[in-house]
Amino acid sequence: MKSKEFLRPDKLLFKGLQSITGIGHDFYTNQKSEAKAKAELTFIGKKKVEKVDTQLYTYSLENYTEDTKFNDFFKLKELDTSENIWLNFHGLHEVPKIEKIGEIYNLERLVIRQILDTTQRPKIEIDDNYLFLNVKSPIKQENNEVIIEHMSFVMGENYLISFQEEKTDHFTSIRNKITEGVGFIRKRSIDYLLVQMLDSILDHYFITIDEINKQASTLEKEILRRPSEETTLALESMKGMAQIIKKALGPFKEVLLNILNEESGLIRKENVRYFKDLVNTASSAIDEIDSTQNKLESLTNIYFAALSQKMNEIMKVLTTVATIFIPLTFVAGIYGMNFDYMPELNLRYGYFGILGVMFIISIIMVIYFRKKKWI
Repeated sequence: MKSKEFLRPDKLLFKGLQSITGIGHDFYTNQKSEAKAKAELTFIGKKKVEKVDTQLYTYSLENYTEDTKFNDFFKLKELDTSENIWLNFHGLHEVPKIEKIGEIYNLERLVIRQILDTTQRPKIEIDDNYLFLNVKSPIKQENNEVIIEHMSFVMGENYLISFQEEKTDHFTSIRNKITEGVGFIRKRSIDYLLVQMLDSILDHYFITIDEINKQASTLEKEILRRPSEETTLALESMKGMAQIIKKALGPFKEVLLNILNEESGLIRKENVRYFKDLVNTASSAIDEIDSTQNKLESLTNIYFAALSQKMNEIMKVLTTVATIFIPLTFVAGIYGMNFDYMPELNLRYGYFGILGVMFIISIIMVIYFRKKKWI
């Protein structure tokens, strides 16, 4: 088996998983340690659905069948090999089901382990009989938070098995094309279905990046109007998300390039151009996230500039008030010395006269400051 892996799991991956899913680094390392100690296949990740659901689609140009509650995996051996087969999993935590699929399609144990390990980085492995790859896909939740989903694919001569951590709408349009017979999916080989799935995942990257850009625009107005600690935290959270997306997109593109570079009979010549188009799409997504990162970095600079400007305005007001009161304090200090021979103290309107002088001094200073454009 040929195997190539890009960007090994590192601290950034675990930091990203922690910030996006709310699960700490220890959660994954403990699971990995337990799995190694047991020397058996173990699900490494957080259970995101109560029960693993499986859907089976078989299709050809003329017809299709659909089973949204497929459980009898041994029936897979009886399916017509002239038709294309798509088996989709929602949930990965029921290890025996994944093992059973491995037995039916003769998948190596290492492949099963990588399917069950949600901390794996995007990678591809090409065997004589099947192609295995996993990628990361962003998901926008109802509370507007974005999480990263681990997805794996195993593709053979006429079958494609997809593994998703949870129920999402990644492939709704693909299901509709199969059931309604529109588009080219039912007219072409199984590798074209893989193209459509990867393209759908890339679409989610663009949707997520666009969402970050919208939030950044809203945050920019808030920063200019009233910079605060909350805006700083929101900005740093968005920068972290953008960094995680970029770190996932890079290996995603490398996986696509590797599919093109490796000689495999599972990829038909007529579909190679679609994989090339996916590479271009991934490059565009990387350019988009780079632009988003630059924008977020600019917002950081704007935030500190706005904060500094706000502080300057405050200091200007305080300095102006203090400067105006300096001569007034001087006058008050003189007449507060209580010497016996101070003729002004005996004047009937001396008190009001001094107040008038102090008022005039204040007006003159304010006019002078305005003329100098200091206030």
